[in-house]
Amino acid sequence: MKPNMTCLLLEDDHFTMAMMKAIISDMHPKINMISCYQIAEAEQHLHSTKIDFCILDINLPDGNSFDWLKRIFDGTTCPFRIIFITAYSTYAAKAFRFNALDFVVKPFSPTDLQTAIDRVLQSINDEFRKLELEQALQNLQQKDNEAQRLVLKSQKTTHILPLGEILYLSADNNYCNFHLTDGRILLISQPLKHYHDRLRDFGFLRIHQSYLVNQLYITSFTKKTNQLVIRNQESLPVAQSRRAEIIKYLGRP
Repeated sequence: MKPNMTCLLLEDDHFTMAMMKAIISDMHPKINMISCYQIAEAEQHLHSTKIDFCILDINLPDGNSFDWLKRIFDGTTCPFRIIFITAYSTYAAKAFRFNALDFVVKPFSPTDLQTAIDRVLQSINDEFRKLELEQALQNLQQKDNEAQRLVLKSQKTTHILPLGEILYLSADNNYCNFHLTDGRILLISQPLKHYHDRLRDFGFLRIHQSYLVNQLYITSFTKKTNQLVIRNQESLPVAQSRRAEIIKYLGRP
């Protein structure tokens, strides 16, 4: 961790604010903290102070922190890392997991906050993570799953893909391949499980330990051979343990 880091805390609940400050002071005494209770106050500090990371509540008395970030960084990369705090666990977990955002759910323990801070500190200058945040702010304005976009990093290139362009994913040891509607295949340096966790609530179905399929492109299932056919006429194997789920999804007896 670099010396003299500054963290901006934006939280309108005084008890939660005091608890966060106590946790950070105890575990990271060299981090400088700026306490804000409203968005307008936080924005003033952003203009006058170099901020390394923020811990932001979502709903504040004078607005929503997502809308605020989108407004001040629209079209540009957010220069600091962010941990979001939310009381809406189910909805938030789905959206945040998909967008690879760092977050804690109220009520949180010191360990919850410390874990999130440690993740941020380990990648404080990671440009890819900053790009993910920029895209996440756009995704959170979208209601259509197909329009949601993933930020992916292959060996030499960063890709931003709408979910509607992904046919399926296939495992390749500790990597996975993204098979796209235009015929391209992208090799991404994350295991399939990583994307299963992110995409399972966004229309992707795990049919086998090696395959994750976009439900939009499933055309048929052959029960005799346990093969799933997708839009490009490829046949993919279905694990016996996933067979009932596939049949239920397709509405077949």
